[in-house]
Amino acid sequence: MRKHLWLDILAGLVVVAGVAGLVIYVTSRDKSPKPTPFPTASMIAQESPTPSPSPSPTHLNLGTWPTYGYDNARTRFDPDVQVRPPFRIKWRWRPGDLLEFPPSIYRNCLYICTEHGYIWCITSRTHNSKWRHKFSGKLASAPTIADGKVYITTFSGMLVVIDSYKGKILWKYPCGSSESSPLVYDGRVYFGNRSGLMSAVDIKTHKLAWKYQTGGKITGAPALLNGRIVIGSYDGSVYCFSPGGQLFWRHSASGVLSSDAFYATPALAYDTAYIGSIGNRIYAFDLQNGGTRWSYSTGAWVYSSPAVWHGLVFEGSYDGYFYALGAANGRLAWRFNAGGKISGSPSVIDGVVYVSTISNHTWGLDARTGKVLWSFPDGAYTPIAADAKHLYFCGAKTLYCLMQKGQ
Repeated sequence: MRKHLWLDILAGLVVVAGVAGLVIYVTSRDKSPKPTPFPTASMIAQESPTPSPSPSPTHLNLGTWPTYGYDNARTRFDPDVQVRPPFRIKWRWRPGDLLEFPPSIYRNCLYICTEHGYIWCITSRTHNSKWRHKFSGKLASAPTIADGKVYITTFSGMLVVIDSYKGKILWKYPCGSSESSPLVYDGRVYFGNRSGLMSAVDIKTHKLAWKYQTGGKITGAPALLNGRIVIGSYDGSVYCFSPGGQLFWRHSASGVLSSDAFYATPALAYDTAYIGSIGNRIYAFDLQNGGTRWSYSTGAWVYSSPAVWHGLVFEGSYDGYFYALGAANGRLAWRFNAGGKISGSPSVIDGVVYVSTISNHTWGLDARTGKVLWSFPDGAYTPIAADAKHLYFCGAKTLYCLMQKGQ
């Protein structure tokens, strides 16, 4: 029996050695351009990871979280909110459905999609419902609010635009089955679909402005910084477009062992696109030319989208660990054993990074050190959005309004 055990161990070591060799081989095959110099230390030290933010139709005033990932760059970091643990629960809201994405926030209202086709508008003060709509199929993305309108995509294949106050449906566009949170910028709405099509639709005419066919389905949202729109595809590539549809670059991360398909939404900061792959890696690509700044291997799939804060990139993996990496070089600053697979994306508020596991637990960690500051026995995917005085925490099927104790 022991002889067979040792043979199994020896075989396993041979496989691991072979895998390591293949990983080195795959890395050496990277033919991308040489990346431009990483931004200076002074830029990294600034409070916001996007010191030259792209113009947005939804100005990010304190108390506003208008889109998935907080801003168009999807950094998942609100630099203005100062709310930290310990917390008290102000209210709970239970729609009776899975909450995969946190609410988007605009003018004291929360806009949130639930799994089985509902979008709700509830008040942030009392969680009373102002309006709701039911669509066929799933809603598998967060809404975007811009200029008093709510933009959502549906699994049943529609881009839907709703009056944010009255709840009236203003117009629709047949976009194909989509779970891509819309990006609204300069008179157009951008999104991908599950057929691999990246599209831009004119908001005034409701007509297609341009489209681009990738080689695999698109599940993540497009991100925008400094006139560049970045999105990943299941074809193993990350694409960068101009708002007018010009392809600036395409980086293929495909390797021998896996397709390195990109499920996640990128975060853009420091002239870099950060994105995780199902090929178990976290990548940093030069926003200017697509060159690889660095990549970091985790022990399993990376479905999570990153958060960026003060020179650090935060990312979870299906290996059960949560990673803090240097934004400039990908070096490990710290990692945390979350005790369960991480599928959703972290958020950073007031120096605390929040992350949930699909085993229904959420952690609030000191963003500098990884020290546990708060934990809660609920949560599954992307846990936190915020306004001026509250955190809105998504449990698996319950939305909690959290306030700092003593306030």
